[in-house]
Amino acid sequence: MKKYRRLIEFLLENAGVSIKYRVKKEILNVSVESDEMQKLQAEILNLPRVKKAFAAQKEDGFIGNVIHGVYFDGFDSTVNLLKRYGVEITNPYLQRAKESLLNWKNYERDHFYKAGNAMDEHGRGGFRAILADILVELGAEESAPQIQEQISYALNAFRGAMNYTCVDDFSKKATMKGVPCRYYIKGSTFPASNHISILEKTFSWRTTENLTIVENSYWHCKEIMKDYNDGIIYVNCGHFVGPFNYNWNNVHHDISMQDFEACPINFAWFMRELSAVSNKKAIFNDDNPYFVESLEKMIESENIEETVTDEQLRLFKKYAAIEPSWRKKESIACDLYFPILLALSRILK
Repeated sequence: MKKYRRLIEFLLENAGVSIKYRVKKEILNVSVESDEMQKLQAEILNLPRVKKAFAAQKEDGFIGNVIHGVYFDGFDSTVNLLKRYGVEITNPYLQRAKESLLNWKNYERDHFYKAGNAMDEHGRGGFRAILADILVELGAEESAPQIQEQISYALNAFRGAMNYTCVDDFSKKATMKGVPCRYYIKGSTFPASNHISILEKTFSWRTTENLTIVENSYWHCKEIMKDYNDGIIYVNCGHFVGPFNYNWNNVHHDISMQDFEACPINFAWFMRELSAVSNKKAIFNDDNPYFVESLEKMIESENIEETVTDEQLRLFKKYAAIEPSWRKKESIACDLYFPILLALSRILK
């Protein structure tokens, strides 16, 4: 624990206001109602990117222009940014954003609606799944029909998967621009990333029976997909539409920075997932016996930024960084250390 204490002290001394706030709240359990946390929250709200995100909010409360897109244009990514920076969901801007989604009527004008709706029609977790996920992130009641619908689809996907013994039972081989892929057989059900996300973040469905079904199906799916290498599985609705696939064959060995060299974007997603703000209850545990040890090795490096490639750093900064500036080497180190330390603090509680 001594090394964790040293790292916490390093972050509190060198990090920007967002990481300081989240260390105090999520690791040290300091009340957000305390004077020091209220002061830090006020500083967070004055950060340029936070102010830019708030400026992207429309009169009706909608943030940006589309449900699924890049920062300040996409509702989902902008909410993710604000939460990553430590903005509390009780903030009036985010409360208005939540209400705007609960009452939203103009979704058919969204550029993602057509493709996402094709996925939704087949229970694949598309446009409406993203909408439900944002509502959960903003603290909406789980009884909201938008959320309950997606929970139902997710449970159905896990139940249906128990009928299959191999990937050929629910999908067929294809190619897209010469790249191997598959598409779902019509009427088949198999869980994808958005199904897993909504179940991870919600609690109303967690009866003993449902938990048993989901857990058994999860490991059944992993067994089916453990050697899968045919690329993304798509929905075929006159044209290919890709769902948000789940990485079923996660590694079960020691994880290092070198594992991400072949696909640098995966490093950004890995780190962003470690620092996720949502109140999750782990039900999809990949049971990697080396996970904690791998994270501990990562934070043992005194020059962690030198263990990451330039491309990994570039993508990490774009999609997962919290520090407002990387002009100092210490700021880069803070951004890299924080998600790892946060994940360890949650696991080892």
